[in-house]
Amino acid sequence: MHSHHSHSGDYVAHGVDPLEDVTSKAIEKKFHTYCLTEHMPRINAKFLYPEEQEGSIQQDAAVQRLQENFLNFLRHAKAIQDRPNASNTKFIVGTEIEGCDEEHISYGKQLMAQHNDVVKFCVGSVHHIRDIPIDFDQQCWNQALMACNNNLQTMLLSYFNLQYKMLTVLKPLVVGHFDIYKLYLPPTLRINPKTGDVSDESTAVPVSQVQPIHFWDSVHKAVVRNLQFIESYGGLIEINTSALRKKLAEPYPGRDICELVKTYCGGRFVLSDDAHAVTQVGVCYEQALKYITETLQLTQMYYLELNAQGDLSSKTLPIEQFKSNAFWGSNHL
Repeated sequence: MHSHHSHSGDYVAHGVDPLEDVTSKAIEKKFHTYCLTEHMPRINAKFLYPEEQEGSIQQDAAVQRLQENFLNFLRHAKAIQDRPNASNTKFIVGTEIEGCDEEHISYGKQLMAQHNDVVKFCVGSVHHIRDIPIDFDQQCWNQALMACNNNLQTMLLSYFNLQYKMLTVLKPLVVGHFDIYKLYLPPTLRINPKTGDVSDESTAVPVSQVQPIHFWDSVHKAVVRNLQFIESYGGLIEINTSALRKKLAEPYPGRDICELVKTYCGGRFVLSDDAHAVTQVGVCYEQALKYITETLQLTQMYYLELNAQGDLSSKTLPIEQFKSNAFWGSNHL
């Protein structure tokens, strides 16, 4: 089994357990491949999270600490990768790109080139809309909506346009949590179905009745554009189970986008747990198996493989082999 996206409490403030414990759990669960992808350091203090500014530490010092943590992560992850383990779990070192804005996207490209001896790929992610985090808490999500003139259509276009900039600059091998904006999207939010404006008018409807990806042509075209670009360079879309552990009905991405991935991006999916703690290693994978085989009815899954020469490539696993993997019988997920 595989995960292409993970974190730890050693190198990210909102993580819980040490990297050694996270990787030990992956070995215990007999993962075939487990990717270590701590966040790239942010370089602008305005993107620091509250937990990164604890005590009296100055913002400049907090930004510098992110740089130091990243270098420490690379050394630590490489040591884990080179160390034999009882399950022969293959650890691949990457990083999750912080597509906060164009400055960080460009810096991500520079960082990848600078450390390409260790960092073999990136998970390309967007966590912000108009400089405001959208997966931190409900208050921030609401602020991001307000920054988009309280218009959901505008908000989604802002997200997918920033994602497109990230894609075109970085060409990330794995595209992370494609529709993370849905985490705090209130299903009862009432909007004007024609314009996307949040509204209390009698013609307004709950967003759950609108299906925004397909309802607004502008949003649909933006998603298709992004997927077609990912297809052009051979990128992979992660099915990220962290949405399930956060009690959403579907992983990232939801079925609406997954069907577009099948049409416009060759159905190239990889599986990720996006773990931030030992208890999240392989989280909700049984639900993901049902989603993959029954809801999406995929015929194959993809995964990354690193050869002895240090070259990374994507491999396919027929769905019957994926379903019959010994992992499912030996783990209670």
